[in-house]
Amino acid sequence: ILIADDDKDFLEMLERYLKSAGFDVFGCHNAKIAYSQLIKANPDLILTDVEMPGINGFEFLKMIRDNPKFSITPVIMMSGKKISEIDMIEGYQNGSDDYIVKPFSMHVLSAKIKALLKRAYPERDKKGNIVSIKGLKLSLDDRKAFVGNKELKLTKKEFDIILLLSISKGKIISKEKMLDSIWGYQSGDPHTLEAHISSLRKKLGSKGNMIKNVSGQGYILDV
Repeated sequence: ILIADDDKDFLEMLERYLKSAGFDVFGCHNAKIAYSQLIKANPDLILTDVEMPGINGFEFLKMIRDNPKFSITPVIMMSGKKISEIDMIEGYQNGSDDYIVKPFSMHVLSAKIKALLKRAYPERDKKGNIVSIKGLKLSLDDRKAFVGNKELKLTKKEFDIILLLSISKGKIISKEKMLDSIWGYQSGDPHTLEAHISSLRKKLGSKGNMIKNVSGQGYILDV
Protein backbone atom coordinates (compact mmCIF):
# COMPACT_ATOMS: atom_id res chain seq x y z
CA ILE A 1 0.00 0.00 0.00
CA LEU A 2 1.35 3.42 -0.99
CA ILE A 3 0.33 6.27 1.32
CA ALA A 4 0.59 10.02 0.68
CA ASP A 5 -0.10 12.29 3.69
CA ASP A 6 1.69 15.43 4.87
CA ASP A 7 0.78 14.85 8.53
CA LYS A 8 3.91 13.07 9.79
CA ASP A 9 2.39 11.71 13.00
CA PHE A 10 -0.74 10.45 11.26
CA LEU A 11 1.34 8.89 8.47
CA GLU A 12 3.48 7.02 10.99
CA MET A 13 0.36 5.77 12.78
CA LEU A 14 -1.09 4.51 9.49
CA GLU A 15 2.17 2.78 8.62
CA ARG A 16 2.36 1.03 11.99
CA TYR A 17 -1.24 -0.15 11.81
CA LEU A 18 -1.11 -1.41 8.23
CA LYS A 19 2.23 -3.17 8.78
CA SER A 20 0.79 -4.88 11.85
CA ALA A 21 -2.11 -5.99 9.63
CA GLY A 22 0.36 -7.70 7.28
CA PHE A 23 0.72 -5.13 4.51
CA ASP A 24 3.91 -3.85 2.93
CA VAL A 25 3.71 -0.06 3.22
CA PHE A 26 5.42 2.84 1.45
CA GLY A 27 4.71 6.08 3.33
CA CYS A 28 5.37 9.44 1.66
CA HIS A 29 5.08 12.97 3.06
CA ASN A 30 3.64 14.52 -0.10
CA ALA A 31 2.15 13.58 -3.46
CA LYS A 32 5.27 14.46 -5.44
CA ILE A 33 7.36 11.95 -3.50
CA ALA A 34 4.55 9.39 -3.64
CA TYR A 35 4.30 9.65 -7.41
CA SER A 36 8.08 9.24 -7.75
CA GLN A 37 7.77 6.01 -5.70
CA LEU A 38 4.97 4.46 -7.79
CA ILE A 39 7.21 2.25 -9.92
CA LYS A 40 9.36 1.15 -6.97
CA ALA A 41 6.41 0.48 -4.68
CA ASN A 42 4.21 -1.06 -7.41
CA PRO A 43 1.25 -0.79 -5.01
CA ASP A 44 -1.89 -2.90 -4.96
CA LEU A 45 -3.72 0.08 -3.44
CA ILE A 46 -3.04 3.80 -2.91
CA LEU A 47 -4.20 5.79 0.10
CA THR A 48 -3.95 9.57 -0.32
CA ASP A 49 -4.89 12.61 1.70
CA VAL A 50 -6.99 15.20 -0.13
CA GLU A 51 -5.54 18.35 1.47
CA MET A 52 -1.78 18.47 0.90
CA PRO A 53 0.51 21.41 0.05
CA GLY A 54 1.80 21.51 -3.51
CA ILE A 55 0.06 18.69 -5.35
CA ASN A 56 -3.24 17.97 -3.62
CA GLY A 57 -5.03 14.63 -3.52
CA PHE A 58 -7.27 15.31 -6.51
CA GLU A 59 -4.28 16.31 -8.65
CA PHE A 60 -2.36 13.26 -7.45
CA LEU A 61 -5.32 11.06 -8.35
CA LYS A 62 -5.37 12.48 -11.87
CA MET A 63 -1.62 11.82 -12.23
CA ILE A 64 -2.15 8.22 -11.14
CA ARG A 65 -5.00 7.66 -13.58
CA ASP A 66 -3.02 9.24 -16.43
CA ASN A 67 -0.28 6.63 -15.88
CA PRO A 68 -1.32 3.51 -17.88
CA LYS A 69 0.43 1.18 -15.41
CA PHE A 70 -1.70 2.42 -12.51
CA SER A 71 -4.86 3.51 -14.28
CA ILE A 72 -6.98 0.90 -12.48
CA THR A 73 -5.07 0.62 -9.18
CA PRO A 74 -7.58 1.12 -6.33
CA VAL A 75 -7.37 4.55 -4.65
CA ILE A 76 -8.90 5.60 -1.32
CA MET A 77 -8.97 9.32 -0.59
CA MET A 78 -8.75 10.65 2.97
CA SER A 79 -10.10 14.04 3.99
CA GLY A 80 -9.68 15.97 7.23
CA LYS A 81 -12.96 17.78 6.81
CA LYS A 82 -16.46 16.90 5.76
CA ILE A 83 -16.33 16.19 2.05
CA SER A 84 -18.81 18.14 -0.03
CA GLU A 85 -20.93 16.44 -2.63
CA ILE A 86 -19.08 18.38 -5.34
CA ASP A 87 -15.71 17.16 -4.02
CA MET A 88 -16.92 13.56 -4.00
CA ILE A 89 -18.26 13.83 -7.54
CA GLU A 90 -14.96 15.33 -8.70
CA GLY A 91 -13.04 12.52 -7.06
CA TYR A 92 -15.22 9.78 -8.51
CA GLN A 93 -15.07 11.38 -11.95
CA ASN A 94 -11.28 11.39 -11.74
CA GLY A 95 -11.21 7.74 -10.70
CA SER A 96 -11.36 7.56 -6.89
CA ASP A 97 -12.65 4.22 -5.61
CA ASP A 98 -13.64 5.29 -2.11
CA TYR A 99 -13.50 8.07 0.51
CA ILE A 100 -12.89 8.09 4.25
CA VAL A 101 -13.17 11.14 6.51
CA LYS A 102 -10.67 11.85 9.30
CA PRO A 103 -10.73 11.01 12.14
CA PHE A 104 -11.68 7.47 11.20
CA SER A 105 -11.58 4.02 12.74
CA MET A 106 -8.62 1.92 11.64
CA HIS A 107 -10.99 -1.05 11.56
CA VAL A 108 -13.22 0.80 9.08
CA LEU A 109 -10.18 1.66 6.95
CA SER A 110 -9.07 -1.98 7.04
CA ALA A 111 -12.53 -3.11 5.92
CA LYS A 112 -12.50 -0.65 3.02
CA ILE A 113 -9.02 -1.77 1.96
CA LYS A 114 -9.93 -5.45 2.06
CA ALA A 115 -13.15 -4.86 0.12
CA LEU A 116 -11.32 -2.94 -2.62
CA LEU A 117 -8.52 -5.50 -2.86
CA LYS A 118 -11.03 -8.33 -3.11
CA ARG A 119 -12.88 -6.53 -5.89
CA ALA A 120 -9.73 -5.50 -7.76
CA TYR A 121 -7.94 -8.86 -7.48
CA PRO A 122 -10.63 -11.56 -7.48
CA GLU A 123 -8.10 -14.31 -8.23
CA ARG A 124 -6.73 -13.91 -4.70
CA ASP A 125 -9.75 -15.61 -3.29
CA LYS A 126 -13.39 -15.81 -2.59
CA LYS A 127 -12.74 -15.69 1.14
CA GLY A 128 -9.76 -13.39 1.22
CA ASN A 129 -7.25 -15.99 2.38
CA ILE A 130 -6.46 -18.04 -0.72
CA VAL A 131 -4.31 -17.12 -3.70
CA SER A 132 -4.91 -19.45 -6.64
CA ILE A 133 -3.11 -19.27 -10.00
CA LYS A 134 -3.02 -21.99 -12.67
CA GLY A 135 -3.13 -24.98 -10.34
CA LEU A 136 -0.95 -23.34 -7.70
CA LYS A 137 -2.80 -22.58 -4.47
CA LEU A 138 -1.48 -20.64 -1.48
CA SER A 139 -3.37 -20.75 1.79
CA LEU A 140 -2.56 -17.56 3.71
CA ASP A 141 -4.13 -18.67 6.99
CA ASP A 142 -1.85 -21.66 7.54
CA ARG A 143 0.87 -20.67 5.01
CA LYS A 144 0.60 -23.87 3.00
CA ALA A 145 1.23 -24.25 -0.73
CA PHE A 146 -0.32 -26.81 -3.07
CA VAL A 147 0.09 -27.86 -6.69
CA GLY A 148 -3.15 -29.63 -7.45
CA ASN A 149 -3.82 -31.67 -4.30
CA LYS A 150 -0.14 -32.11 -3.44
CA GLU A 151 1.16 -30.03 -0.55
CA LEU A 152 4.62 -28.55 -1.12
CA LYS A 153 7.17 -28.49 1.68
CA LEU A 154 8.27 -24.88 1.39
CA THR A 155 10.43 -22.97 3.82
CA LYS A 156 9.12 -19.69 5.25
CA LYS A 157 11.21 -17.64 2.82
CA GLU A 158 10.19 -19.78 -0.16
CA PHE A 159 6.52 -19.30 0.72
CA ASP A 160 7.06 -15.55 1.07
CA ILE A 161 8.74 -15.43 -2.35
CA ILE A 162 6.02 -17.29 -4.23
CA LEU A 163 3.32 -15.29 -2.41
CA LEU A 164 4.96 -11.98 -3.35
CA LEU A 165 5.30 -13.08 -6.98
CA SER A 166 1.74 -14.45 -7.08
CA ILE A 167 0.00 -11.35 -5.77
CA SER A 168 2.02 -9.30 -8.27
CA LYS A 169 1.59 -11.74 -11.16
CA GLY A 170 2.58 -10.31 -14.50
CA LYS A 171 4.62 -7.54 -12.85
CA ILE A 172 8.40 -7.49 -12.58
CA ILE A 173 9.62 -7.28 -8.98
CA SER A 174 13.15 -6.02 -8.52
CA LYS A 175 15.62 -8.04 -6.49
CA GLU A 176 15.99 -5.05 -4.18
CA LYS A 177 12.26 -4.98 -3.44
CA MET A 178 12.18 -8.74 -2.87
CA LEU A 179 15.10 -8.56 -0.45
CA ASP A 180 13.47 -5.63 1.34
CA SER A 181 10.02 -7.23 1.49
CA ILE A 182 11.15 -10.71 2.54
CA TRP A 183 14.45 -10.24 4.38
CA GLY A 184 13.94 -6.63 5.49
CA TYR A 185 16.90 -5.08 3.69
CA GLN A 186 17.76 -3.88 0.18
CA SER A 187 21.54 -4.25 0.29
CA GLY A 188 21.67 -7.97 0.96
CA ASP A 189 23.44 -10.56 -1.13
CA PRO A 190 21.30 -11.23 -4.24
CA HIS A 191 22.81 -14.72 -4.38
CA THR A 192 20.77 -15.58 -1.27
CA LEU A 193 17.60 -14.71 -3.19
CA GLU A 194 18.76 -16.61 -6.26
CA ALA A 195 19.46 -19.72 -4.19
CA HIS A 196 15.99 -19.61 -2.63
CA ILE A 197 14.33 -19.15 -6.02
CA SER A 198 16.31 -22.05 -7.48
CA SER A 199 15.13 -24.29 -4.64
CA LEU A 200 11.57 -23.00 -4.99
CA ARG A 201 11.48 -23.76 -8.72
CA LYS A 202 12.51 -27.34 -8.06
CA LYS A 203 9.80 -27.82 -5.43
CA LEU A 204 7.17 -26.33 -7.75
CA GLY A 205 8.00 -28.88 -10.44
CA SER A 206 6.50 -27.94 -13.80
CA LYS A 207 4.98 -24.82 -12.19
CA GLY A 208 8.48 -23.57 -11.47
CA ASN A 209 8.76 -22.48 -15.10
CA MET A 210 6.33 -19.65 -14.30
CA ILE A 211 9.06 -17.87 -12.33
CA LYS A 212 11.08 -15.93 -14.89
CA ASN A 213 14.30 -14.01 -14.36
CA VAL A 214 14.16 -10.72 -16.28
CA SER A 215 17.80 -9.80 -16.85
CA GLY A 216 18.83 -6.63 -15.06
CA GLN A 217 15.34 -6.05 -13.65
CA GLY A 218 14.21 -8.82 -11.33
CA TYR A 219 11.68 -11.67 -11.31
CA ILE A 220 8.16 -12.10 -12.63
CA LEU A 221 5.48 -14.76 -12.31
CA ASP A 222 4.68 -15.21 -15.99
CA VAL A 223 1.18 -16.71 -16.29
